[in-house]
Amino acid sequence: MNKKISIIVATYNAESTIKRCIDSIVCQKSDEIELLVIDGDSKDKTIDILKSYGGIIDVLKSEPDKGVYDAWNKALRLSSGEWIMFLGADDYYLPGAITFYLELLQKEENINSMDLICARCQLVDEKGKYLRDFGFPYKWENFIDKMEISHGSTLHNHKLFKEIGEFNINFRICADYEFLLRKKMNSFFIEREILVMQIGGMSNSVKGLLDSYRVKQYHGIIPLHRNLYNLIKGTCGYYCKKLWYWVKK
Repeated sequence: MNKKISIIVATYNAESTIKRCIDSIVCQKSDEIELLVIDGDSKDKTIDILKSYGGIIDVLKSEPDKGVYDAWNKALRLSSGEWIMFLGADDYYLPGAITFYLELLQKEENINSMDLICARCQLVDEKGKYLRDFGFPYKWENFIDKMEISHGSTLHNHKLFKEIGEFNINFRICADYEFLLRKKMNSFFIEREILVMQIGGMSNSVKGLLDSYRVKQYHGIIPLHRNLYNLIKGTCGYYCKKLWYWVKK
């Protein structure tokens, strides 16, 4: 029987955060939810922790891969949910978030015609300190300049992957952004925080900005001068934030 939502988690040497992540799912898990965890052959205790959950994790695989998007693609081929969510091993759902989405899918008319259902998230630092919230409605005219949705808070219609394909693993950091630029999406936005996301990963780095630049060049969606401007602006903003955090310390 198909599930309503498939939650996909990719892991690699995530022993310090994976229990918090999985616990936030299993405490809300029901028969309508499918949990798939694809591990990249971790060398720490990640697999031992995951195995301790037994059958609560519907699909658990561990093998070498080519990064998080390769793991996501593997999970997509095994998933049965009508809607797909991708959660980082450093992130975790807020109480009631999954139940809220299940209720929304049941009561909202024409929801199945949407490509995406987006919401917001809380951003925290490596110590768990709240910084700000993040996540805006999907608007193509803004989205072509930068990733403005909270991807971890987003439900993706499974039909979307059959329509436009899987993630392009040639983009190591921004393949989710590249995927979402393949068409103008039909979307639904909820003014609600769904998960907590820890900042500091590769997407929040100069390498992430460069990969985003490559994605936009690949699609040719904005002029070169505008793309370069966004890259320079983003890089300056990144280093200004780093300096500000250093000064505050």
